[in-house]
Amino acid sequence: MLLRKTPDAYRAVLLTLTALFSVCAASAQSTNDSTINIAAIQSSALLSPAQYEVVVSKKLLDNIHEIPELSYQSPETALPASGKLRKHTNSRYLYVRLCLVNRSTTPQSIFLYPGYYFKNFRLYRQTDPGGSLTLVPDAPGDIDAYQRIEMTGSDSAVYYVLLQPAKIQVNTFRPELVHTSFLHLHFNAARNKNEALNIFTFILVGILCMMIIFSFSNYLFNHKKEFLYYCIYAFASASILFLKAQLYLSVSSFNIFFEEYLDFLLLLAGLASYLAFLRKFLSISATRYPLLHKLINWTAVFIIVSAAGYSALYFFSDNLTGLEVIEMVLKYIIVGAGVALIVLGLRQRNKLMNYIVMGNVCIVVFGCISMTITLAPGLQNTLFSHALFYYELGIIGEFSFFLLGLTYKNRQELINSVKKEEATLKHNEKLAYEKQLSALKTEQDERNRISADMHDELGGGMTAIRLLSELAKHRTNAEALPEIEKISLSANDLLGKMNAIIWSMKTSHDWLENLIDYIKSFTHEFFDNNNIPYTLDIPEHVPAVKMPGIARRNLFLSYKEIAMMLRNTRAEKTTIRLAITTEMFSIKITYQATPGYAISDSTTNIVRRRMELIDGKLEDNSAEGTLTLQVTI
Repeated sequence: MLLRKTPDAYRAVLLTLTALFSVCAASAQSTNDSTINIAAIQSSALLSPAQYEVVVSKKLLDNIHEIPELSYQSPETALPASGKLRKHTNSRYLYVRLCLVNRSTTPQSIFLYPGYYFKNFRLYRQTDPGGSLTLVPDAPGDIDAYQRIEMTGSDSAVYYVLLQPAKIQVNTFRPELVHTSFLHLHFNAARNKNEALNIFTFILVGILCMMIIFSFSNYLFNHKKEFLYYCIYAFASASILFLKAQLYLSVSSFNIFFEEYLDFLLLLAGLASYLAFLRKFLSISATRYPLLHKLINWTAVFIIVSAAGYSALYFFSDNLTGLEVIEMVLKYIIVGAGVALIVLGLRQRNKLMNYIVMGNVCIVVFGCISMTITLAPGLQNTLFSHALFYYELGIIGEFSFFLLGLTYKNRQELINSVKKEEATLKHNEKLAYEKQLSALKTEQDERNRISADMHDELGGGMTAIRLLSELAKHRTNAEALPEIEKISLSANDLLGKMNAIIWSMKTSHDWLENLIDYIKSFTHEFFDNNNIPYTLDIPEHVPAVKMPGIARRNLFLSYKEIAMMLRNTRAEKTTIRLAITTEMFSIKITYQATPGYAISDSTTNIVRRRMELIDGKLEDNSAEGTLTLQVTI
């Protein structure tokens, strides 16, 4: 009642002081006298080896009256000094004999605590030497693993204890007598003795729960099986650690089942899932990593066979030695496979694999430490003396390197994804470029075909019309016919236009140099035939610049239109200057028109519209007698 009303901080201090007092009292109350006076026990007393005797029996005696007839001997001979039960002892039965006396005149009540873990705990009383045994019943409301002993004043009796250890390697036989008033404090002190490890374990379980959520979320979103396998591995590890801490010192049927069987099966399930995770996460296959592939497959086979054999022995046999052999052999196989995985992984010189290998180094190293402590005879009294603590350190190291490896893998996948997108983009651009080239080639081929057809079909016909009209003129010298003259002029004009169209359509002429040559040829022919004085200024060096057919044609037709205007204005003197800069090609025409004649606005508008079609322009300075055509090259 005092503890319930004390604040938590004071309660913790009181528990600690009480636990220390109990240890001192236990030492003080331990005696070499084989008869134990329960009236002298005020808190708890750890029984010395001289105060009781032990028999290790292979079978359970059906007749309880045969129990006193067993050959009892000192626990120092029958059991290890540390009290940790090893090897065959965990598959047998312990019979303990102790003599109790109540030297006070008042009734006394006390509890016997044998240690842990015992799934069968019975207490028998023999009042008279050689008399019959009676079973001491369980008192309602008592704590599990504690057996109540009640004695009247000046009473004495011999008590026999039957204990059946659980089939595990952490059983400890350390009998204590605990005063009734100290019962709950003793129970809490026993559990709090492992408090530091439990706190550490619960923290690790919380981290593992986050890993479970993280892995399962990745599986749901990315549908990558390696995250599902890691989720199962983390769940198995978290379940083992949580139940180890939560059920510590509990003798419930579930905890006994968990300690004897379920924790080992969860361990095997976690290992199998971890192997599946390694295969997927590291892309291990028979062709890429043949030795690692074989190692993982054979280890998985051993795990499956061990799980089946362990289950068969546990449910259908009492052969604890077989269970121990399977467990130890498999642990050695797992350690050997871990070492082989480390060696083979380091030989690959793969950074992602190195991260996983370092996680396996943590598991193997701390796993070996944990196995050594489990097999050692000493007590696990401190955090650093617990086998579970080092097993947990191995898990922490493993998933820490897993996260580093996952970060590295995600970064590499992001880089590869960007490279793949860039390659896809370049490929698509290449296809689009090739498509444009194909369309352009088709267009150029069609232009060449049309120009060839016009030259072959129309050119020949127009030339024939021109020749026939000239012959007709010669034969009718006596009488000039204006119609024949018009036919000749029209044929000449149409032939010139057709030649200009053919010239603009041929792809072999798509160069600035060809345009200048064509303008030069036209200028000489046109101005000479029309008796217009002119000066043509052409640059000495013409760069190799592409000029598409539509640009050449519109620029030439604009120049031709201006030439026709100069003829109509009866220009007396004309200067044509062609200029080339890094970005511009220009034709500057300076003229001197006959008084009374001027260039019409309609004509300049036609030229301006043609130049706009090729992103060029016309600079009209008719007042000073200059017209300039400019186009970007």
